Amino acid sequence: MKKTLFVLVMLVSSLFAKDTVYSNKVKSVYLSPNDTKVAGRLLPTNAINILEDGEKLVKFEIKGFANPSSPNIIYHSDGVRILALAFSKTSKPDIKIIKTGKDGAWNEVKVVAYTTKGDFEKDLKPMFEKASSLYKSNCSMCHALHDINHYNANQWPALFRSMVNRTPIEKSDHWLVIEYLQKHTTRK
Repeated sequence: MKKTLFVLVMLVSSLFAKDTVYSNKVKSVYLSPNDTKVAGRLLPTNAINILEDGEKLVKFEIKGFANPSSPNIIYHSDGVRILALAFSKTSKPDIKIIKTGKDGAWNEVKVVAYTTKGDFEKDLKPMFEKASSLYKSNCSMCHALHDINHYNANQWPALFRSMVNRTPIEKSDHWLVIEYLQKHTTRK
């Protein structure tokens, strides 16, 4: 029985190993598999590659962009403040530069870190559909719904946070909606 259970666990674990997946919620990030202190937060809808599937944590790699003036933050896009992974100011993550930005462009970077198992999706579409539905059904309760392109990606977080407490959107879904708005506006 134990052998069968072990084989089953290994098969399920291998489904995500070395695959690109997306977190469906904000997840705590650690710098080593034995850390108990949270070093940062991984935001939903950002692609990560799972490198190893441990007992409690998964080792992952994320690629993105870093503004040299904010080196502990990995952004989804160059020059646009769409957060993917934010480390605390006191953390010392080993962020590797893939390509140095030139003429004002941000550095393309990657980092390996750890996060808890579970809460991953292989497809972004259901997450974005949920976020779109939350936005459309809740953000038109008090006023006409803003077209998603009315604001640029850098404006959406502050605007959304200034009004979200007037809606029934669960706190656990706030970043999901923000990421949806930022990644779907054509105004960067």
